[in-house]
Amino acid sequence: MNTFFSPNGDRILGTSEKLLATALISGVDPETVAPIYEGGTEVHWDTQTTLQRHGKALFICESGNEWTFDQLVPQSFDLTPD
Repeated sequence: MNTFFSPNGDRILGTSEKLLATALISGVDPETVAPIYEGGTEVHWDTQTTLQRHGKALFICESGNEWTFDQLVPQSFDLTPD
């Protein structure tokens, strides 16, 4: 199994994703037209897609930076018992 790291040495935690969500509101302020939020959000998971840069998936490191796969540094681990 491989674990990947950024060029800075931070562990890769996941991918950068785009998805749709509905922020729940209790109404709209008629003067400012600003929504009055209830505090909850419904995430529409079936819309989830991985963001890309120049056709390459974006990965997120521990520091919150985005990297493409070709920038990552692999580290291999042998998980078989001795």
